[in-house]
Amino acid sequence: MPTCPPLYVNPPAVEPYAGGLFSVAQFPAEQDRHWRCGVMWEPYACTPARGLGDQCDNPDAEKEVDDGVPLVEAGAFTVYGGYLCRTVGRSEADILDRIRQAVRLGEQRAVEQAFWTGDLGNTPYLASPDAVVLNPGGLPVDAAEALTPQAGIAALESYLRENYGGTGVIHMPAGAVPVMARYNQFCGCDFPLRTWLGTPVAAGGGYVINTGPDGQPAPPGTAWLYATGPVAIRRGEVFINPDTVAQALNRTTNEIEILAEREYVVGFDCLLAAVLINVNC
Repeated sequence: MPTCPPLYVNPPAVEPYAGGLFSVAQFPAEQDRHWRCGVMWEPYACTPARGLGDQCDNPDAEKEVDDGVPLVEAGAFTVYGGYLCRTVGRSEADILDRIRQAVRLGEQRAVEQAFWTGDLGNTPYLASPDAVVLNPGGLPVDAAEALTPQAGIAALESYLRENYGGTGVIHMPAGAVPVMARYNQFCGCDFPLRTWLGTPVAAGGGYVINTGPDGQPAPPGTAWLYATGPVAIRRGEVFINPDTVAQALNRTTNEIEILAEREYVVGFDCLLAAVLINVNC
């Protein structure tokens, strides 16, 4: 058998995973670069419409009108991929491609983790004390109990329909998907996943942190699910820091340390609810 070194070849082609936060989010294009300072907007679907009976019987009935317009805010954070290696055997094109791929393939998971935890100082985020914890009927409770997968989805759907005028989003750790599928909680297998009421589901790899509104990890055998209004993600172009490989080279050690970075702002409309489900069913 011949003895020779292995041939160095290109790695397999890789695409970012499907079904995560990016599959359900809107990506508005902003011309004003000040979005990097954070954004705010006035949502449409957070104020309910109301009804009034026959005014022939009660001509003096007054119509209730909400005072003002709600305001939603979202803060900025940065996701990056890094490269630290020797220059031997590496072209500049290879180095730049490698760090750009690090961002392309890793950014969704990093954004999901920040969006779940708020650990980059970003707001809003899912596992927030502001989240309304629900019971099986979709009503707020003081302390969470682990619901069945069906009851958990039902509670979130009820809360969404009763408190928001549009189509929201349900967020869950990727590991909860097989349990939901076992109980036939998704309508079809296309991405984004959707419930039977058409609510899109984000099954995030970065959601594996699986913490509750109290900041504590879910008890063993359980998972937290959240519901929000629609999610909007603003992100910049990937930029290299330093600008060139030559600037990144430490000539003393012959090492290159270089980053590819991208700025993000992630926000959602005016609703945040949570349920704890049992995944050992």
